[in-house]
Amino acid sequence: MRSPQDAQQRAAPSLEDLLARAREMIPDLRGRARETEERRRIGERTAQAFRDAGFFRVLQPSRYGGFEMDYGTHTHLAVAIGQGCASSAWVLAVLASHSWIAGMFPSEAQDEIWAKEPGALIATSFLPVEPKVEKVDGGLRLSGRWKFSSGVDLCRWAILMVPDATFAVIPLAEARIEDTWYASGLAGTGSNDIVVEKLFVPEHRVLGISKLKGGPTPGSAVNPGYLYRIPLFAAFPFTLIGPALGAARGALDAVVDGLAARKSVAQVRLAEQQSVQLRIARVAAAIDAAEASVLHLLEAHNRDARAGKIPEPLERVRCRLNLGFAADLCVQAMENLLPLLGGRGLIAIDPVQRAWRDVHAVAQHVAMVWDVQASLYGPVRLGLPCPDPKL
Repeated sequence: MRSPQDAQQRAAPSLEDLLARAREMIPDLRGRARETEERRRIGERTAQAFRDAGFFRVLQPSRYGGFEMDYGTHTHLAVAIGQGCASSAWVLAVLASHSWIAGMFPSEAQDEIWAKEPGALIATSFLPVEPKVEKVDGGLRLSGRWKFSSGVDLCRWAILMVPDATFAVIPLAEARIEDTWYASGLAGTGSNDIVVEKLFVPEHRVLGISKLKGGPTPGSAVNPGYLYRIPLFAAFPFTLIGPALGAARGALDAVVDGLAARKSVAQVRLAEQQSVQLRIARVAAAIDAAEASVLHLLEAHNRDARAGKIPEPLERVRCRLNLGFAADLCVQAMENLLPLLGGRGLIAIDPVQRAWRDVHAVAQHVAMVWDVQASLYGPVRLGLPCPDPKL
């Protein structure tokens, strides 16, 4: 493991510096978005650009050379990158967040992941399919299939959710990755399956989810910063909303730029049509409202976490509710925007059509689906227990 002195030699950049790097990448990412979608995963050129810029390290513990920046730094980056390619933004955000999760595991597990390879990336899957979990001396033995592991082809390790509300960290060299990701939205995220057979996981790489609900964690004993005391499932949707905001904003810009010279069949400039102007205004307001809500929630979340405040159940579900509503606003924005393209909006390779599909895909994640978030908030708001024990 790198010493604290070694780690500090790589000082964390400012958020403004990182965002400047992200914005410089947007034209190239936009130019490769079709290729990324057809490849069904981000290319090495994009992955290396993210590594070189330090994007994957923003939430990694500083004692391994990570930047250990404010929670939500990855959200800001995903909003910027999503204006060029939502799939790339999704992979960036989720892989960055996995270093945050790993930072809450016991120090021995963290050492295994990063001591020899500080830049090692970590995948996750929270969706097991018929897993078999056997408790054995010193740990667990796992078999089964885990689905939807975004960016897994870039990773050395994976955090798997197993029955009895437990996470297990495995080396991907001892697993099999199956190419199963054929999707209409976020098609370039390489969210493939992880298959393991009778894989032993030692106890120090096993962690109960109940220990990740806010406050001290096994990892916070060696990573004392507030990041590693944040409640995992209350905060995780901040990882997901950035690509939707970025994709919606990028699509709006693309449509506005295209309307300048477009005319209707009757040779009327579309930009002069009041109905077009009203749609553009409604879309812009929806995106601005969604982003303002996310940033407000994020600021409050970080402020409370720095002060050592553990959010009450109502605060947790309120955060999930409003992040879900932000995703819904992005969907509404795209629904109002797409008709302005006419028939061109049906072409799969059109950038706005792609953004429409990507935003809908973000909103389909269980942590973003409006009905799910509302069904968590309603009971708690009315004084009943939270339906989700993970929160």
